[in-house]
Amino acid sequence: MNVDDTRFSYGKLVLYSLGAGVVVLLVSIPVILLVAQWSPIAGLVIALIAVLAMIWVIGGVSRRMIARAEHEILAARSDRPHTSDPTDRNTSTDG
Repeated sequence: MNVDDTRFSYGKLVLYSLGAGVVVLLVSIPVILLVAQWSPIAGLVIALIAVLAMIWVIGGVSRRMIARAEHEILAARSDRPHTSDPTDRNTSTDG
């Protein structure tokens, strides 16, 4: 694997992160509406929990995608020789 072969897309990061947040929103809206009919205060509490869950899910998805891209880049860098490493070093003269 080459460093140039690694692909990271900001568009994909945004799409997946916000898509996960939308899924949380779509799941939580019916719950909020049902609970709000029973008690408006409880509906507001559930809505606040839903917003916090959206933030948590968006952060988790983006952190996982960035960590995966970082791992791929570091793995690709370890495959090629570093430019600061001497290639003609004589190890028999090391003290």
